[in-house]
Amino acid sequence: MPNEPKNILEKYEISPNKVLGQNFLIQKRYILDLIAVAEISKDDTVVEVGPGTGEITKELAKKAKRVLAVEKDPGMVKILRDELREFDNVEIVQEDILKFSIFNYQLSNYKLVGAIPYYLTGRLFRKFLENTKNPPKTMAVIIQEGIAEKIVARPPKSNLLAISIQLYGEAVLEKRVPKDAFWPKPNVNSAILTVNNVKKPKINEKEFFRILKAGFSSPRKQMARNFARELKISLSNAQNLLKKAGVNPSARAGTLKLEDWLRLTNFLRKYE
Repeated sequence: MPNEPKNILEKYEISPNKVLGQNFLIQKRYILDLIAVAEISKDDTVVEVGPGTGEITKELAKKAKRVLAVEKDPGMVKILRDELREFDNVEIVQEDILKFSIFNYQLSNYKLVGAIPYYLTGRLFRKFLENTKNPPKTMAVIIQEGIAEKIVARPPKSNLLAISIQLYGEAVLEKRVPKDAFWPKPNVNSAILTVNNVKKPKINEKEFFRILKAGFSSPRKQMARNFARELKISLSNAQNLLKKAGVNPSARAGTLKLEDWLRLTNFLRKYE
């Protein structure tokens, strides 16, 4: 397994594409860890992001009912079609994952799995959580360790990204993955992150993010000052609104929990 992706690429005379952030997982134990935390069963449909040479795909195919392997790189698609011929439950889709349509494949209850190129992480979360009516029930992904740590941060070190993800599901940093587990070796370590119990929130998302971004506009400043500036109201008005919503006007955004932001959004909607 350690040399498998490299050997496959040499066989097809293809080199890793730096522009697409191609770093291949070469230690099987982390592949098995990823699949284990995703809790793949024979009833599951899985959308895999960026399957590359198919090492994760093969293990998914052994566990899942159906695997949609979405790959942008034409060279990798050729490899996948050759290397995965024995698996009749794998469908290889040549497409940019950001343009991939869930509805074209009649997916209603699926899981999203993959080792995500670092440059893609934020947009991938927005697509499958914020910008869809049909989110995955579970996400199990390998992403940059620093980003994973930000996502699971809690008060007083909470942040815009953490609250944004928590709105949709329960994020857990499951395991750290050293850079030596990849080829070519990236500059930073990675981590396996899950987002479970994914659901569409019952709050107005546009309004929620307007309030959230206002609060985090200057994370080191007091909430009242951020709100006064971003919502274009007086400081005293901002202080009174926050007090009435049950939020300390002197607090920093990073000290607030998801429940605080939800309460604040609902209160301000009624006020406005």
